[in-house]
Amino acid sequence: MIVHHQTIVVATVRRKPSEIRCEDLSAFLTALVKEIKMNALFDPIAIQGKFGFTGIVGIVTSHIAFHYFEDGQILHFDVYSCKEYDLWALMTFLDKYWHIAEADVLFIKRDEGPDIQQYKFSENGLSQ
Repeated sequence: MIVHHQTIVVATVRRKPSEIRCEDLSAFLTALVKEIKMNALFDPIAIQGKFGFTGIVGIVTSHIAFHYFEDGQILHFDVYSCKEYDLWALMTFLDKYWHIAEADVLFIKRDEGPDIQQYKFSENGLSQ
């Protein structure tokens, strides 16, 4: 069944810019694709730019992309898929790498109107 689900995460993270390398970000994206049971269309791309890091990987059902801004250690993360995935598994995996201090999370079911669910994520987990 085709769905249209999107997760948008805006987080303050504890991982410092000095702890980040493009090779690690590519490995992180590869592992995330497997964690949420997707299939990659191409190898992840991760680059360091003027303000931080950017990464993207195409998945058979759409994409995963992020921007990490060194100033403030802010992560903007986006997953869009036409295949269902587990939001808890996604957030737990993001937290393992990025060490999320706090995050605002939108889970959007675009096939249902859209139906927008808002969450907070912290060391206490995911809550509405």
